[in-house]
Amino acid sequence: MIKFKDVSKVFQLKGSQLKAVNDVNLTIDDGDIFGIIGYSGAGKSTLVRMLNGLETPTTGSVEVHGHDIAKLSGRELRDQQKQIGMIFQHFNLLWSRSIIDNVMLPLELAHVDKASRVAKAKKLIELVGLKGRENDYPSELSGGQKQRVGIARALANDPKLLISDEATSALDPQTTDEILELLLKINRELGITIVLITHEMHAIRKVAKNVAVMQDGQVVEQGSVSEIFNHPQQAITKRFVSENDTPDSNDTMMALDELVERYPNGSIIKLTFSGERSQSPVVSQVAKQRPNLEINIIEGSLHPTQTGTIGVLVIQLLGDADEQKKALQDFKTLKVETEVISRG
Repeated sequence: MIKFKDVSKVFQLKGSQLKAVNDVNLTIDDGDIFGIIGYSGAGKSTLVRMLNGLETPTTGSVEVHGHDIAKLSGRELRDQQKQIGMIFQHFNLLWSRSIIDNVMLPLELAHVDKASRVAKAKKLIELVGLKGRENDYPSELSGGQKQRVGIARALANDPKLLISDEATSALDPQTTDEILELLLKINRELGITIVLITHEMHAIRKVAKNVAVMQDGQVVEQGSVSEIFNHPQQAITKRFVSENDTPDSNDTMMALDELVERYPNGSIIKLTFSGERSQSPVVSQVAKQRPNLEINIIEGSLHPTQTGTIGVLVIQLLGDADEQKKALQDFKTLKVETEVISRG
């Protein structure tokens, strides 16, 4: 288990101070995939660097598997750091070394004998899907393949914790999904706790079970992924969810503007539902209850998460204003979250 207790981190600058992390309290269970999301400068990377002793808290404590990291030094700290694997955004591979040599590097530093480290490296290279590429060099690999090497290297010392710091930010969408699927596989097969640092809500939705949202050094919201998607409370969280799930392409927004202009007395509604509700005919149920109301479906999507499916549907209500209000209440009665994008 990982516990951040009243953690703050202040950097002393020339003539001023920077409070990068401000009174953070978090608990991450063993075996969890825990997402920490925030925009650049939110403090998420500084927070996570305290897990492996690269930064020490100014106040508070960081406990990893029962050890207060800030109180460790020398061999004790090095032994603890071996139990924490790190995946970086820009791979951090040694370009003069082959794939297998890159993966073996942590084992060499740990003075593991050559036969054992070669066998271990080959096993890890196969796990990440690069069997047969052992003797290639980083320059011969795609970005996604380089990241797979980075993941294999991070697993070399059999860590209990794997930290992914913006590991998919430099990758295209398809490759991002492939790397996220690999992290899921590692979590399922090896039982390793994964802390996912990102500014991409897509990554959180796809693999994380729980998430903390950071802004200005503080955790402003935390909970299960389904809770955060269905009931975002803070403006920053709503922005992340909105970027991921509501129509945001220029074409769609133009279409919505045209609908509002053409039907000024209608309403544009966003519906969000999870679990069994994501597969229930809620719109048809409301339509039967309100036969004088016209319901047009504009756009919809289903997103599987590790805690259940989340559905998003954007609809237009046309008809009597009172009937529109009653339809909104019908959706709420059916336990569907509603958000009025435009009201006539």
